[in-house]
Amino acid sequence: MGLLRWSLLLSTIGTVATISQFNASVGGTALIFASSPPSPDHRIDWNLDTAGAVIATRLPSREPTYAGRCTAGKCSLFINGTLLMDQLVSTDNRTYSVSFEAGGVQIKEKVQLNNYNLLTPPALIVSSSVRPVNGTNLNLRCNLGTQTVHSIYFYRNDELVSCASPHLSCSRSSVYLYFTPILGSDTGNYACGIENPVSSSRSTERFLDVSAKNQQNIPVSGVTLRSNVSGPVIAEQEAVSLLCSSYGTEVSYHWTLMGLPLPKTPRYTLTNGNSSLVISPVSRSDQGAFLCQVSNYLNSQGSNPLNLTWSPEGNIECGAARLGQSVQLYCLWPGGYPSASVYLMYEDLILSGTDTSTIAVPTNQVSLGAQLSCTGSHVGSSEMCSLVIDIPRSAGFINNSIKTANKGDSAVLSVTLNSGGAQDAQIFPAKFSWVRLDPSPIRLFTMNDVTIMSDDYSSYLIILDMSEEFNGKYRCNAENTMGSNSFTFILNVKEEDLLSAGAVAGIVIGSIVALALIILVLVLIFWKDKINNINNTGKRNEK
Repeated sequence: MGLLRWSLLLSTIGTVATISQFNASVGGTALIFASSPPSPDHRIDWNLDTAGAVIATRLPSREPTYAGRCTAGKCSLFINGTLLMDQLVSTDNRTYSVSFEAGGVQIKEKVQLNNYNLLTPPALIVSSSVRPVNGTNLNLRCNLGTQTVHSIYFYRNDELVSCASPHLSCSRSSVYLYFTPILGSDTGNYACGIENPVSSSRSTERFLDVSAKNQQNIPVSGVTLRSNVSGPVIAEQEAVSLLCSSYGTEVSYHWTLMGLPLPKTPRYTLTNGNSSLVISPVSRSDQGAFLCQVSNYLNSQGSNPLNLTWSPEGNIECGAARLGQSVQLYCLWPGGYPSASVYLMYEDLILSGTDTSTIAVPTNQVSLGAQLSCTGSHVGSSEMCSLVIDIPRSAGFINNSIKTANKGDSAVLSVTLNSGGAQDAQIFPAKFSWVRLDPSPIRLFTMNDVTIMSDDYSSYLIILDMSEEFNGKYRCNAENTMGSNSFTFILNVKEEDLLSAGAVAGIVIGSIVALALIILVLVLIFWKDKINNINNTGKRNEK
């Protein structure tokens, strides 16, 4: 009964005269089908054009078979007669026919597949390269390239332009928008849009700035970007001003950093009509090239790139650290932009790096007393430092030196480390400790009459009230990265002396002798002056 009903239905329909239209994009997928679906008992055939090659066939209760364009999995024929075509190409843009056959009755129907490329943005072209003047004629052209489109639109400030305006002329099939004439009210951002059945696209905007009167327009030229400082600044502290200068009339300024719009930060302030950029303070995030783009209606021109520079942090540092069985020597001068060039020199080794330079030297190959030298270079400036790779030393110090202090007075024992004659060379900081060695070794600390004061390079042991109990031998221990050294002292108390009778007599006799000598000297001076006066008088009389 089902087959009989479908045969009667199809026989009444006959061959369909109208052609169904299907739209799809190149590279995409299309579903094409007849206006009347078949029954499950029908044989279904899809052909190219009306009587072309068969590309898909489905027999009742059988899996479909494919040929030609539909091989390699590029088509699927469903039981309802719909043909899915995948991986569309431009040659698939054509007429297809489908036939349904059952019980000797056949019906055919044509369909049209229209393949379209996805549209790319057109270009909006202005007919004049000078600024438009109120009351003059102008046109805009939507340049499609080789694309096929169905509709063309023009927009002003993102709103569709009405072609019904008395001084405008345009249509959905024309690539032109005519202003006859253009008016001051036409000032705005213009774009054109295009459509086809499967896609749409829009051009970038062009700004039309309609002048109220005819005036001379000067194109942009000579764009220069410079800074108000000539050298590196201190990051996070100091400010700079970038100045963008150019020739041209009615110019506007646009700034970028590393090709992107300036980041929104309160540290950036545009002044002088956006021609100056104040950065206060300069931050380490300001790395990269600043550019200033100057534009007017006639043209646009970019400046030279300008990179900020800031100084490295502090002074160059020479240092060393123990790392297992080696000593890591390093020169460090980080934080600058661009990075500082750093050179390390130790004995016969010379290394270079940016911001830092390091080398690990086996402990058994470290020469105590040798110097590590570092040199840094950054944007025309340089710094140097040197470090003596040695244990703590104090040039000129003699161990077991005897120190004497009067009873009741204060006594001071001191050790000051130095580089042993290497001028301007740094030494390692050290930690100090003091020990009294006799009668038995004991570590000393600040307490009662004993005070210990130390920094990285010197240490003092101060006994505030000297007495016999402090007599003895003392040792100062100093330790740094490379090792330790000790410095010893012998401290004695001196009793206050009382003068004997003989000493008093000696003092009296000495005083008398001294007085006699003074009198003798005065007499001799007196007689010498008297003789000189007599001689001078005789000479005057002879005259």
